[in-house]
Amino acid sequence: MSYHPSAGRGKGRLRTRCLLAIALLCAQPVLADELIMTNGDRLSGHVLAADDGGVTLQTDYAGVILVQRAKIGTLRYGAVAPAPESAPASAGPQTAHAGAQSDTTPAPDAGAAGITNNSPMALADLSAPASPYTAGTDLSGRINLALTSDKGNSQQNDLNLDYRVELRHGWNRIDSHGELAVDTTGGVRSVDKWSSYSGYSRHFPSSWYAAAVLGLRHDRFADLRLRSIVGPMLGYPVAEGDALTLSLEAGPVRLHEDFYDQPARSSWGPAWFLNYDQSVWHEQLRLYHREFGYVAADTANKRLWQAWTGMSVPLTKGFVGSIEFEYDYDSDPAVAAKTTDTALRVKLGYEW
Repeated sequence: MSYHPSAGRGKGRLRTRCLLAIALLCAQPVLADELIMTNGDRLSGHVLAADDGGVTLQTDYAGVILVQRAKIGTLRYGAVAPAPESAPASAGPQTAHAGAQSDTTPAPDAGAAGITNNSPMALADLSAPASPYTAGTDLSGRINLALTSDKGNSQQNDLNLDYRVELRHGWNRIDSHGELAVDTTGGVRSVDKWSSYSGYSRHFPSSWYAAAVLGLRHDRFADLRLRSIVGPMLGYPVAEGDALTLSLEAGPVRLHEDFYDQPARSSWGPAWFLNYDQSVWHEQLRLYHREFGYVAADTANKRLWQAWTGMSVPLTKGFVGSIEFEYDYDSDPAVAAKTTDTALRVKLGYEW
């Protein structure tokens, strides 16, 4: 076969053009989201959160800013190239009152098309994009006083105190919930138990989050001086909002148990946490279910399962009434202790 230099040059030019085209495609910037203000000004960046109050926007030129809903004409996703860095990032969230870029084009109608890439979003759909980012700091929680009927290692009707607190700041969250039940009958202690589960989580824009958990439990009448559970978790919020919350965490943990009348023991294995909360019946009734499970990987007979299932009704001025059923199972309890405890509670609580 004969070789023609011109043919080789042609193939070289073709390869060069292909490489140049690929380089140009790779060099294209990721399109940013765009807010078109009611006065025609425009803001570009990455939408972290949007609700009835407005939009939290991450920008290259002013850091994280809070844009009031009343000043927004249209929100468009993937509409423009990222804005150049023209000013140092701010030390914290600000409230935007004017656009960072001038544009004399009138703002599109706020009732325009729905949510699609490179298309405007109507203000009626402003709360559609969900983000785990919390602008500023948010503290919420509930404390309950409950009349409890215990069955299992404790056979008693008593008063019970429980709580749940969550602190959110930016991408970070700290969550803790627990309960305390102590009672005396005829001068003799008849109920003596408490528990607490706490965790720290770091959320990401992809919705996945990394967490570390610490669980503690004491039950004198189950011969349990202290049980501790500690380990890392990987979590995913399937749904997160006022109407529905559903999240799942799983990971390897270490379990250690100290008893009153027998030697301590330890094991490790996979564990999970599930949290479900939903508003039904015109937002006048909330259903919830929380559970924790553990299966030992190094011993064949250690399994734990705790579940809290109930419903609550708002009363007035932050007060809430609820009824709850708790089920606790330990496949390998202390000697002479029962494997199952149950509790039925009627609660009166206050939430903020």
